[in-house]
Amino acid sequence: MKPEGSTAAEQRAYIDAEAERILARLARENPASGGEIFAAEGHAVFRYTSGKMPLILGGLGAGSGYGVAIDGDERTYMKVQKLNWGWGMGVKENAVVFIFDDAAVFEKFRRGKWDSGAAAEATVQKDDVGGGVGGAVSQKKGFKAYELSESGLSYGITYRARRFSPTPSLNR
Repeated sequence: MKPEGSTAAEQRAYIDAEAERILARLARENPASGGEIFAAEGHAVFRYTSGKMPLILGGLGAGSGYGVAIDGDERTYMKVQKLNWGWGMGVKENAVVFIFDDAAVFEKFRRGKWDSGAAAEATVQKDDVGGGVGGAVSQKKGFKAYELSESGLSYGITYRARRFSPTPSLNR
């Protein structure tokens, strides 16, 4: 999944608009998140697509997307790549909002970082119709993450690894 636009400026504008849309949705679904973002050392908003196909001993999947890490007026445009293995199948679009309460953890994230963990999920959603269940909020040392289902049809129990890294062509 790549941001819309044929120039770097158009892609940055698209990512910024998507981030605002996702943050507005998060504020509607979890009103406390606005205060958490205001008090944070920084935050990041990502949108990505992932899919998983069943195999004999589990399922293997991958995904990709884009986002932005925000510290006041400073923005770092980033990409995300995802690999997952486990039981289940499907294709879906997700959004994730990271809220950092530790400046060092935020800086490390902006330079590029792997995030891994286990998740259980079920999603049947198209636009604002439907919904999902799963690990909607996770807390790790230095940050909190809110996961939002955007659209898709999927189910499963998965171990995932995600790599977040700066996109050089958008950060010039």
